[in-house]
Amino acid sequence: MKKSKFRKFFATIFTALISVILAVTVCLSGCGVSETPSSDIGGSSGGSGNSSGGPFINPGDSLGGGGTGTVPSEVEGTDTMEIEDYLTLELDALSENTEYDDTVTVLTGSEDTLTITAAGDYLLSGNYENGIVITVSNNEEVHLFLNNVTITNSDGIAISNTNKKSTLTITAVENSVNTIENDGTDVNAIHVKGTLNINGQGTINVNSSSKNAIKVSKGLQIVDATLNVSSANHGIAARFITANDCTINVTSAQKDGLNAECDDETTAFPEDYSEGFVALKDVEYTCNVNGDGIQADTLVYINGGNLDITTVGSFVSYSSENITTYGLETDDYKYVLSGSSYKRIASDSNTSYSSRYALSQSAKGIKVGEIEYEDADGNEIEVTDGDYAILIKNAEITVNSTDDAIHTNSGNVTITSGTLDLTTLDDGITSDYLTEIAGGNITINSCYEGIEGAYVKISGGTIDIVANDDGINAASDDNSINEYIIISGGTVTVDASGDGIDSNGSVLISGGTTIVYGPLNGGNAGLDADSGVIVTGGTLFVTSTLGMVETPSNNSTQYVVSYANSSSFSAGTVITVKDGSNNTVINVTLKKTCQSIIFSSPNLLKGSTYTVYANNSQVTSFTVSSIITTIGSSYGGMGGGNMGGPGGAPGGMGGKGGFGR
Repeated sequence: MKKSKFRKFFATIFTALISVILAVTVCLSGCGVSETPSSDIGGSSGGSGNSSGGPFINPGDSLGGGGTGTVPSEVEGTDTMEIEDYLTLELDALSENTEYDDTVTVLTGSEDTLTITAAGDYLLSGNYENGIVITVSNNEEVHLFLNNVTITNSDGIAISNTNKKSTLTITAVENSVNTIENDGTDVNAIHVKGTLNINGQGTINVNSSSKNAIKVSKGLQIVDATLNVSSANHGIAARFITANDCTINVTSAQKDGLNAECDDETTAFPEDYSEGFVALKDVEYTCNVNGDGIQADTLVYINGGNLDITTVGSFVSYSSENITTYGLETDDYKYVLSGSSYKRIASDSNTSYSSRYALSQSAKGIKVGEIEYEDADGNEIEVTDGDYAILIKNAEITVNSTDDAIHTNSGNVTITSGTLDLTTLDDGITSDYLTEIAGGNITINSCYEGIEGAYVKISGGTIDIVANDDGINAASDDNSINEYIIISGGTVTVDASGDGIDSNGSVLISGGTTIVYGPLNGGNAGLDADSGVIVTGGTLFVTSTLGMVETPSNNSTQYVVSYANSSSFSAGTVITVKDGSNNTVINVTLKKTCQSIIFSSPNLLKGSTYTVYANNSQVTSFTVSSIITTIGSSYGGMGGGNMGGPGGAPGGMGGKGGFGR
């Protein structure tokens, strides 16, 4: 929840004040508040919820529930079709090229370094104990066919291709198992300065105890083969990585599993996506790494396949030494130790820095980061202009990450289909610009914030979020951005300890089904938008405590009902709303205790009467009288919401957190 400390403080004081008044009222009445609402709770009324003395005054919210909300002005996202057309052609063009004929040179091992100076095909078997060095001319290609080969170098590169204008192709012969490994000081197991192609129907195990398992200065293309990789640095690093219908297992890496970075001299975003990208089609990819599962400078494109990504980050305590050693900033210290595990805390937490921790390096599941370079004066420059993006379709992806599960800097996340199962200490899906979900089944089992972006747009799919802070959040540090959240389709379920749906700008709900099990503390709300929540369609059901309740805006075009009561519905209670013909309009089983319920449905009609039930016991009935209808009960005295309370008592405070909501 990215709001001011003043707002949280005000909400806390406000909630405490309400609690005191409730306690006094209960004592005067001589009875306790029932935990389960009975059939005689509340009355029936309709209205915008405005207090009789004037408009809503919502603590920390200048707009106020029932005010006029701002309709979002939509921004354009990534041109997914153009990127898909380009990359699909590239990926489909990857050929096996696994056949050799009588002209192949047959080699059967060597105790000395094997040096290849002529282009051509080579069939290798046996043991090569001091590595292989390939030195050919510009535009020439060497093709190595590995047939149960072991290539090692205890103090250097195991396979080296020295000409950056040449191509090396490595084929794992069908059913063969091949091992390439090295040790030494700051050297890679496979180091190709040109282009590398890997294919075949066999297996290649690549292990580096020194640095990267595979390092390619230009592009790496993988098709069909099975790669098992472990490394002391990145598992696989290249200028770009394309892979189709293959298996890649990074069993361990001290940094990233797959890493694609632009050339050191790249100072502008490559509009043709010629570098800095990872593109996977129908790939089986697993990794267990200490850095990022997949890291690319410009783009990650995933079409089909199965990905199982685990990242295990290392934490360091707050100290000037660690800030210098690991290149950290004060804002990076956003974790505290809770028992034997680490927990993310809010950016405006009052926790002392002496008890805070930071990740020593990025440990995200799938990440696209900005291009960075040094100018002539040694200043580090970040290229923020460009269509940085993560595009996901048809894939089955599991991420268990210390850092964000899916993350872009200065760019977009687009998910059109597939199944995602995400667990993280930080954010589930986050972008610096537009996070767009058009389909798929997305489960965020646990996270700090669930789905985040400057703009968030959900038009389809089934999404389940459990968040320690906000469930869906639109926020940005860029003052030129008018943040929004738009939900126009799909089924979205949020269980949030912070705000359920929170926008530093506006929220528009125009379709789909949105269910929010909101906070149990008064400093957060089920719905929270600086520029209002507009409901024009779909089914909406939101629960929370009473501390910071915000009703949708009165320029909504679909009827909204806000129920509030000083007693609580317990978790497991089935809330049902039926019309006068006993047809069910709303039916939801509460996941959490609540005092406030806001709901909206296309089946709510002006002038019609409806009944609210809790576990088949009538709670109240009401007539829809205007766009925002308030119902429920209160113990009076702090405002004038248009709500009938017990015995005709006036509604409670008509503002955020009031009983008249």
